[in-house]
Amino acid sequence: MLKTFKQFVKDRFTDNETLTKPNSHDIALAAATLMFEVIKSDSDIHLFENLQMAEQLHKQFDLSREEIAELVALAEDSSDEAISLQGFTRQLCDSWNNSQRCELIEDLWLIALADGKIDAHERHVIRKIAALLYLTDRQITLAKVAAQSRSSA
Repeated sequence: MLKTFKQFVKDRFTDNETLTKPNSHDIALAAATLMFEVIKSDSDIHLFENLQMAEQLHKQFDLSREEIAELVALAEDSSDEAISLQGFTRQLCDSWNNSQRCELIEDLWLIALADGKIDAHERHVIRKIAALLYLTDRQITLAKVAAQSRSSA
C-alpha cells in the first residue's frame, strides 16, 4: 500500500525535478503530520478529529479516500518518529506563502474543535506550530475565530 501511494505521488507531483512544489508528497506529509500532532496532543484520539483531518486533506490536496488513508498512516508513523516539528514546518515555510500557512492553522483549529472542545494541549501544539510557521498572535486568533465560525455553521 505504501509503495502504491509513493508511486502515485511520484507520477502526480514530480516533473523530474526535486519535490518542492506546494502540492508535493513532502508538503502533504508535513501538513498531515502536523494535523496528527494536534489530534494526538490531548492523548484522546476521536473519530471526529480523524474525519475532520481527512476532510481538510481532501480539500487541501484533492486526494481520494484511499490516498488520504495512506497519507494519514504515513503521517502517524512520521509523527511517532519525529523528534521535533521544525522539519515539517520548515518544509511548509519554504513552499507556502503566509496565507497558505494561516489556512493550515485554521484547519488545525477545526480539527481540535471536531470533538466539541479545544483542549489545553491542543491549543499549545497549535500555537507552537503557528510560531514555527512565523505567524503572529493576531493571525492565530483570526484563524481560530474563522474555524469556530465554520465549525458552528
